[in-house]
Amino acid sequence: MKSKIELFKLENDENITIPVLPAKVKAGGYGSFESPALDFPEDTIDLLKLLIKDKETTFFARVTGDSLIGIGVFDGDILIVQKGLFPRENDIVVVFYQGEFYVKRYKPKYKENSLRLEKIKLKSENPDYADMDINEDTDFELWGVSTWNLHKLRK
Repeated sequence: MKSKIELFKLENDENITIPVLPAKVKAGGYGSFESPALDFPEDTIDLLKLLIKDKETTFFARVTGDSLIGIGVFDGDILIVQKGLFPRENDIVVVFYQGEFYVKRYKPKYKENSLRLEKIKLKSENPDYADMDINEDTDFELWGVSTWNLHKLRK
């Protein structure tokens, strides 16, 4: 069950603007070819504004291990993690558990007819890994919520 992540802080806050293709990129179905004039996009996107909502509470974490491959989080991916967000069910969270950082899917269980938390399941998305069950006696800290996964497509 060993899985570690490395944490990094953003050091530079310069704008990073890149051009955005004005056409939609289809992931299914077929259609006509877009205009060749699209080779010169006019729109831009600021990556820092898109990816980082609060520079002071945002960290980057490099994933090691394959416990979340079922949802597309792979060894070597970089997660953008924001501290201070209240996790929602099914969020991907970074936790400090038994002296190490882990990344898992957040599955809370509430007491019947109550908003009081009974336990938390930290779910793996790989059948080779067991889930972690957290209760009030567990040495555990919810460190942050992952808001983005940066996954390299070309090796």
